[in-house]
Amino acid sequence: MVLGTFGTDISMIHQHFFRRIISIVCFFFRISFIMRVSINDALLQELSTADAKALHDNVDRLSACGVGKLVNLPQIIVVGLQSAGKSSVLEAITRVRFPVDAGVCTRFATELVLRTAKETRIDVSVKFANNSKSPQTFQRTGFSDDDLPDIIKEAKEAMGISDRDFSKDVLRLEIEGPKMYPLTLVDLPGLYSQETEDQSQEGKETVEQLVDSYMVQENCIILAVIAADMGLESQAALTRVNTYDTKGERTIGIITKPDLTKPGHKLEQKYIRLAKNNELANKLKHGWHVLRNRAEDEPGLEGRDAAEEAFFRFGAWKDIPSKDRGVASLRKKLSGVLYTHIQNSLPGVMENIERQLKERSEEKARLGNPRISTGEMRSFLLGIASEFQRLARDGMYGRYSDAFFGDVEDEDHKLRAQIRNFNRAFDHILSTKGSTKTILKSASEVLTLTDIPFYLQRFLDQYPSNFFNPVTITREDLDLELQQQASSNRGLELPGLPHMHLVIQLFQKQAAPWKLIAEHHIRQVLIVTKAFVDELFAFLIGPPDQNKTTEAILRTCVDEFYNEKETLLQQKLTELIRPYSEGFAFPLDADFHNNACKTSMDRLATRVADTLGESHPELFDSTSKQTLSRDMITTAVSNSNDLKDGEFGTTKIIDMMETYYEMSRRTFTENVINLAIEACLICDIPNILTPTQVGIMSDERLRELAEESQDIQSRRTHLEEEIGILGHGLNQCILCKPRGITGMKSSLTRGMAYY
Repeated sequence: MVLGTFGTDISMIHQHFFRRIISIVCFFFRISFIMRVSINDALLQELSTADAKALHDNVDRLSACGVGKLVNLPQIIVVGLQSAGKSSVLEAITRVRFPVDAGVCTRFATELVLRTAKETRIDVSVKFANNSKSPQTFQRTGFSDDDLPDIIKEAKEAMGISDRDFSKDVLRLEIEGPKMYPLTLVDLPGLYSQETEDQSQEGKETVEQLVDSYMVQENCIILAVIAADMGLESQAALTRVNTYDTKGERTIGIITKPDLTKPGHKLEQKYIRLAKNNELANKLKHGWHVLRNRAEDEPGLEGRDAAEEAFFRFGAWKDIPSKDRGVASLRKKLSGVLYTHIQNSLPGVMENIERQLKERSEEKARLGNPRISTGEMRSFLLGIASEFQRLARDGMYGRYSDAFFGDVEDEDHKLRAQIRNFNRAFDHILSTKGSTKTILKSASEVLTLTDIPFYLQRFLDQYPSNFFNPVTITREDLDLELQQQASSNRGLELPGLPHMHLVIQLFQKQAAPWKLIAEHHIRQVLIVTKAFVDELFAFLIGPPDQNKTTEAILRTCVDEFYNEKETLLQQKLTELIRPYSEGFAFPLDADFHNNACKTSMDRLATRVADTLGESHPELFDSTSKQTLSRDMITTAVSNSNDLKDGEFGTTKIIDMMETYYEMSRRTFTENVINLAIEACLICDIPNILTPTQVGIMSDERLRELAEESQDIQSRRTHLEEEIGILGHGLNQCILCKPRGITGMKSSLTRGMAYY
């Protein structure tokens, strides 16, 4: 009993102990994941004008509507010779300590990316030039002004470069936070001209390629850094600026080390003239700026600005306008350049806003007004039915002016054009593959293929390949087959006269493929018209997967309509094919007689001409005086075996069948198109949903089709909010967008285009 109590006490002690341990561990984990960022955000705010901040806030609000961030967000890059003071310039601007010690040079690009966000987040990674290698990330729980040198050292080890190498790999430090100004600053390796023990010729090329890859980017603001203690002609940065920023619109010239020039020396005077932007060869749109960087033996960054300000109070450099000297005025100048760059990106942002605004306005219009009562539901459906009828009729009659039909290159919604092209394809297939046999006049005759218009080919491709081509047979061989059949099917006809039942049987065999071809054509038209109707309702109301009303109409109106029409069209086709399949499709007497006689006469004329050509070739010689006589014709006819009909009249059977087939094929084609497709289907499409039907619908049916779900009501409210945000954002962008002066000459030129 004592042992049991003691064991229980031990167990309780263990539980208490473990709970304490877990709470302590959790406490330390919580501490470790709190991101501490120590950057002088108040100082960085100097890089932003009030207008720029308002614009960024505006775009941040728009991002919730899918507009995204500003296009081509600017980044500041520093370009110049080694030891020109590039890193010191970035250090002065941001108060972030870049490695600036003597003998230490930048070996790769370092990107400091600042972004505005609700939560603080730090990402440090190395992006390798070799795309096959995944970026390497570094775990950090915070960042302060002094951390960058250590991070750069870690990145250098990750890149595996020596103290003599340069790399195209990029160190990227991303810091997000509530007070961060959206900006990217890039520290680049310095350019150099000569190979030394610390830097190779290969490294020189690597640096140049890396620098050029940034300078060519239109969203880069270039700080061209040159040291005043070196000759202007040796400053490689100026050459590159002239190459990549020919108009000087995104470059600010930075003159460093003014304190190292000899007072009164020509070099000092030359740089002072340059600082005032009076050097014609190197004149920049945004001018030049002079900075006095912190020396190595000077105290920390806190005293840097005071020392700089003291320097510009005396000597020749005091004549430089205050707006063009000192880091404080540089931040102000940069803020203006950055804002101008952002302004120039606004047209792209505005296009995006307008597109999003249009999409949401159209979606809201499709949702219609709120539908709570049955009266509101009926009103909504009346509008849908009216628009459906209008656009369905436009599609039927080939009127394609509405936006639903697209522009001249769009074809999917152009119903009449689709149907006509399918009808042409049907006619072509029926004329080329509708018969079981193709009858050739002789064995030497070459079968000619019908030319197919290129635009019709894709409609023909919708017909299956198992519609076989007719078997070719000569007239002579067919005649022999018919003689055998005629002898087995003789009736009471006189010798030399054809058996009419044999003509009908031959026709029925010849027209056997018609039904299958017509059935396939009807299926194709059902598919294309149903797709048209589905797309039209989706256009008017919204996609069925997002709108309950669209789904209900497609399921209960469209599907039922097409189920009925499919049955009706099958019945109609059976009705149209029946006269031919049962042998009582009589053509008009006069037309049939004329066509049959013409066929016989054409064949007679051809054979007489061929026979005369063989026996009297001189008749066809234009220089011969030989004339055609009655005896010649009589002899030619009597000698032609092709013109002699046997005792069964098989030649006449073939003539009559071919005439009957061609007349019937044209009639059948037109009947399928007009009496089946047009009369039974196309003309009824606008009646799928009509205002009259909606007017007499029961309340239950109205709710089935038009009652709004909670999701739709929420979606409408959300759309109204987004439309308000987008509209306000667009107005703000319009106010911030640069407004130039309209040129008189260009106005006149545009005006002349109207005459």
